[in-house]
Amino acid sequence: MTYLSSISATNFTIAVSTVLILSLFITCVRRYWRLRHIPGPFIASYTDLWAAISVWRGKYYHDTVTQWHAKYGPVVRAGPNRVSFADPNAIPDIYGTSLIYSKSDSYRPMEVMAKGDTMQSIITIRDEKRVTGIKRQIAGGFSQSQWLKQEDQMDATISALLAQLYKKPTGMDIPLRNWLSLWMFDTLTSLAFSKTRGYLQAGVDTDKVFPSAAGRFKHWRTWALAPQLESLLLKNWFMQRAKTTSTPIAELAIERVQDRTAEEKNATGRDLLARYLAASQAAPDVIGMKDVIALTITTIHAGSESTAVITAMALSMVLGSKNSELFRKLEKEILDAYLPVGENGAIAFKDVEHLPYLDAVVRETLRWSVNPNVNSRTVNTPGGVTICDTFIPEGTDVMVSSHDIKNCTWMFGADASVYNPERWMHIDEQKRRDMERSAMGFSWGRRICMGQHLARILIKKLLASLIIAFEIEPIKAGETGKWDGNTIGFNLQVKLTSRKVSENKA
Repeated sequence: MTYLSSISATNFTIAVSTVLILSLFITCVRRYWRLRHIPGPFIASYTDLWAAISVWRGKYYHDTVTQWHAKYGPVVRAGPNRVSFADPNAIPDIYGTSLIYSKSDSYRPMEVMAKGDTMQSIITIRDEKRVTGIKRQIAGGFSQSQWLKQEDQMDATISALLAQLYKKPTGMDIPLRNWLSLWMFDTLTSLAFSKTRGYLQAGVDTDKVFPSAAGRFKHWRTWALAPQLESLLLKNWFMQRAKTTSTPIAELAIERVQDRTAEEKNATGRDLLARYLAASQAAPDVIGMKDVIALTITTIHAGSESTAVITAMALSMVLGSKNSELFRKLEKEILDAYLPVGENGAIAFKDVEHLPYLDAVVRETLRWSVNPNVNSRTVNTPGGVTICDTFIPEGTDVMVSSHDIKNCTWMFGADASVYNPERWMHIDEQKRRDMERSAMGFSWGRRICMGQHLARILIKKLLASLIIAFEIEPIKAGETGKWDGNTIGFNLQVKLTSRKVSENKA
């Protein structure tokens, strides 16, 4: 009996092992087979884990993908279920409006935990019908004309920034990048809540928001290739109940929403929160209070840091030792325009909107500030689609390699790898549209950044206001910008001399 039992146990073990091995084999074959016609690293066809580990060790995924494209060509299998394109022609197919692909799970790590609850923002929602419904309610508040109704609030924070910079001794090393973050955060909170946090006046991030924001961007980059693992480890049932605190930005958003609703106002104000609350009142089944909080978090988190870094990047790129002539051109255009300066020192947007070289600098900086994260979409067309002459099965995640497209010579010219604002000048409108689409500074298509108009307004206003107010000199020409692929990781050290002082000496 014992002998028979041992045989049965052995047979059972063999049977189970055989089933497991066959299951693993079939899974590997299926993973490989559906995208076998697309070249790429062999291991990438079976797992994302090795690429995720390289990111955890400090390597940027977009650098890895660029290396793959250099080796395998413009279409690369970048994962078991992910295909990357290094061709601008893929952009309208992937991000356009004709065939609507949902965002992939790579955006899930961007979801914020607030008091134990997961918040889905307009950026992270993967249900396209829901996104369309939300945008239908709030998109009107993000138009250029709507933002310009709040230009006086923008002028107030620009004036506060200039006032702080005027206080600095001439020739003093100034961490302008930090000041731009303080300015942009105060600007966003003013536009969103009709009052600032007073960061500019204090000269410091009193709420420790910036480290939190940096952590969120790093978190997304770290876990984008392993979203299921991130959910399992960090957003599971136990973590949701154990985590009763929130990030500083989430705490601020919750506090402001609670304050506003407690005031029992009719949501008729002109700030962004009033517009969100009005939209919630008009369509509570589309935008609930949880959505209002999530929208507010996104506005502050994504809007403030991205605009500040692009402004710093624009100055850094034109100030660098190889580009000093670019700054002189920008400075000359702005000073020669004899722009009227308001009593608060700010320049009106209508006076700088159409300055050609300033516009070119902004566009080129947006081209340069490529998104280093996984910006993939999931093909949901029954039967699959063809993108750039390559068949893509239904359910496949597709993306473009932003870094490769930024360096595309047939789109941006032979000097595509060089920062050159003049590529945007003296070209026809169709070429400009094609280049802007390929630059993807604010993404493209249905998911284009809703804050793009505000960002352009603020960047142009501030650059002109700074240049009119100060002579700007980089401390280390050519080393002012440390772009590490992260929105946060950018530095700008300068010396400022007030033009008022220069004029008095003259």
